[in-house]
Amino acid sequence: MEPIIKTENIKVIYNKGQDNQYIALNDISIEVFPEEYLIFFGPSGCGKSTLLYTILGLQKLSEGKLYIKGKDSASFSEAEKRNMDSQFFGIVFQNFNLIYSLNVLDNITLPQVFIEADQEARKAKAHTLLARFGIETRAKNLPASLSGGQQQRVAICRSLVNDPVVLLADEPVGNLDSESARIVMETLWDINKKDKKTVILVTHDPSYLPFADRIYYFKDAKLEKVVKNANPQPMHAKPNETPQSQGQDTPLGELEKMARAHNFMTVPQLKAWSVTNYLTDEFTVNQLERLEKCMEEILAGELSEHQFFERLNMPYSDGGVGLYRGTAIRFVRKISSVLKEVKEFLQHLKISKDPEKNAKLVDMLRKFLLEEYRGTLKEGQIELLEKGINDRLLGAMSAAQFSVLLDKPFAEGGVGLNSLTAEHLSERLEIILAQAYEVS
Repeated sequence: MEPIIKTENIKVIYNKGQDNQYIALNDISIEVFPEEYLIFFGPSGCGKSTLLYTILGLQKLSEGKLYIKGKDSASFSEAEKRNMDSQFFGIVFQNFNLIYSLNVLDNITLPQVFIEADQEARKAKAHTLLARFGIETRAKNLPASLSGGQQQRVAICRSLVNDPVVLLADEPVGNLDSESARIVMETLWDINKKDKKTVILVTHDPSYLPFADRIYYFKDAKLEKVVKNANPQPMHAKPNETPQSQGQDTPLGELEKMARAHNFMTVPQLKAWSVTNYLTDEFTVNQLERLEKCMEEILAGELSEHQFFERLNMPYSDGGVGLYRGTAIRFVRKISSVLKEVKEFLQHLKISKDPEKNAKLVDMLRKFLLEEYRGTLKEGQIELLEKGINDRLLGAMSAAQFSVLLDKPFAEGGVGLNSLTAEHLSERLEIILAQAYEVS
């Protein structure tokens, strides 16, 4: 079987030949075959999204060759390029990229306008897609009135309306809660298996690796290795389902899976990566690399808090991360809080199946989770939160299930927080648990 996409030793170099030259892709060769489900996997800034946009034609090659259906993309005419954009590829973005002044139906039909499809035909196709993905009642709504998961399903409908051969998905669930993410990921699985479309997913989340036929592991703009899944499968379990056996989803067990997924990282690097991803929003690739190195050193006790601050605040041109003073102070405060809680957590890390024996550990973690929470919880809510923490420690509840518990209304047996707060508190708990890796 011939590949439908092939790259040969491609490089993408920004500011080539200048003092600030940066290599975003370094000598990448891959093959993509019809009906495959591929994942480009790795940490932030490793080059996986750059490769996706290079394949799509939005990023210009510096060196190497890109072949689409056996033809060198450099020889494409303008008409062929337009055809690739509109009919060979469909793409789903992390930020949805919907047009918020158009209703859902018009957003979906827009790609068909550019291929001059008949108005009635494109509306019929859009309605079919909306029905398939369970949002047909929202056709006349503006996107802003939909949930994040619904907006992403609209974006998927839009990406499929021209019946593309290849669906590209760039961190498509990065802005979604766990339940919406599950629905979107299962949708992509169905598109691959039922519609027989090639899917290329970019993600840094190891929990999605079982979906893929093959996984391309990236680090520092290079392709580290390619792994083939013997038995690709989606995650059928819903976040609010209880694992059949306790202990299979313990925090340390999940971290071992993460370590295998990120097996190009050492354990100290993995710990630093987990904290850095928690603290960062928008940084350049080089800033992230320097920040992760500083994080690794302070977690290892090689930097004091003052030295950590100086490295963060030091100008980028002088070898520092180049953060503003206020931002650096905020980071130091947060890492100080994390380190304090990690120290106390490790001192009491004797998890028991008896909730009473875990009481001190649970109380410490509850206080840490609520440290930045500005609301007030009732006694019943606190009891549910503590039970959830205890279940998380025992492995009777996964991280996704813990987040769902926090988000679920109190009247329905949940803690009753809003979804964003639930995600934030769940992240805070995982940060502490991550630092216990390799302790037991």
